[in-house]
Amino acid sequence: MKVIIIGAGEVGRSLAESIRRKGHDVIIVDKSEKACEKARYLDVKVVKGNGARPELLNSLDIKGSDYFFTATDNNEANLVACSMAKSVGCKTMARIKGLEYITKEVSQRFTPIGVDYAVSPELLVARKIADVITVPFAIDRNISMGGKLKVTEFKVLTTSRIKNKKIKDIRFPKNINLGAIVRENQVIVPHGKNVVREDDTLIVMTEGKKAEKKILKLLGTKRSSVERVMVVGATSIGINVAKKLKKRGVDVKIMDESRKRARRAAEILKDVEVMRGDARDKNLLVEEGILRMDALASTAPSEEYNVLVSLLAKVYGVEKTVAVVQELGVKSLIETIGIDLAASPQLQTANTMLRLARELNPLKAVPIHGGDIYLLEMHVDDDSPIVEKTIAQSDLPPECIIGAIIRNGKTIIPRGEEKFKAGDQVLTFVLKEEINAVEDVF
Repeated sequence: MKVIIIGAGEVGRSLAESIRRKGHDVIIVDKSEKACEKARYLDVKVVKGNGARPELLNSLDIKGSDYFFTATDNNEANLVACSMAKSVGCKTMARIKGLEYITKEVSQRFTPIGVDYAVSPELLVARKIADVITVPFAIDRNISMGGKLKVTEFKVLTTSRIKNKKIKDIRFPKNINLGAIVRENQVIVPHGKNVVREDDTLIVMTEGKKAEKKILKLLGTKRSSVERVMVVGATSIGINVAKKLKKRGVDVKIMDESRKRARRAAEILKDVEVMRGDARDKNLLVEEGILRMDALASTAPSEEYNVLVSLLAKVYGVEKTVAVVQELGVKSLIETIGIDLAASPQLQTANTMLRLARELNPLKAVPIHGGDIYLLEMHVDDDSPIVEKTIAQSDLPPECIIGAIIRNGKTIIPRGEEKFKAGDQVLTFVLKEEINAVEDVF
């Protein structure tokens, strides 16, 4: 399958890396030499030029392409390029920034002009932030298999009943599977002798809401819900986070140092307290109730500002902090210095586009925790060497955990004695460097 990506920024490169890993041919285009240089580190064809120009697209043979993604910072260029690609039969997707164009996370309003799906980075990351905040002590989440299963990252608390226990001594409920442990930015594929420590992040696969409640109980949660949240930054992301939290019954306060942004937020958010101020001012933070907040989301335009404010909130005892970041490369690093989630609009956009591109097998390699570990979806064919073998008998690498098996529409959270059957869909947690070894076994 041939895929063309216009825009070699964070979104474009993330798309290119994931799609190329699945064995598809990828061409990435950008008019910036600097962006092209970064893309050349990937195993893809890189072309310097304006992807919205017909002569360039014709030179790339877009008629022979299956998917066409546009991810530049120019909405008009994205729409125009998709329109030309659609005219020759490509499936098209465009990143669309700014809520004056798009009011849904994923929209089909532009199908008349040739865009199959338009994706909003702001709305996607706002939903992610709201989801993470409203699940007590969840750090991150990726939803797979049409919502039947959830992969969520949880922090181990001081009060957790599994703290300092070996995994073999922990009785996880049958619909819960531990996929990985993240400790000081190191990913550990868990085995029986591994000990769970305070402040570890557990990457857990759960089936159903009851399972989520059970893992929260094991982890020692202190309250069933988040009640008060401060949002710093009355940006499009911040305003939409506040909207979503308010709909979920959360008491929200939003702050911004810009008079213009604060006024706009007050006009939009009629039932949310909006104030103007610099959240780096410690006295102001205390005055505005930071000591009573359950969570803080910093969504200001500056990545550095968001990180600083989130760390300040931690100093004042806020249990959960989220900082919006733009550079994917620093996401994992930021999450090791005390911030619970570095929320990336770019990563959310790329992952959503991959999920929408069904033929690209989006679940085949879903990055978790910034790409240190992956969730692979494998299919057991009739002639697969693992048919009728148990998990324990298979030749899977030790750095691999079978998270779930989908069989005849039913979900199985397996143990070692479970046998693979022809037709099974198998979800596995695996370190990045072991992906090829897992694929070879299937």
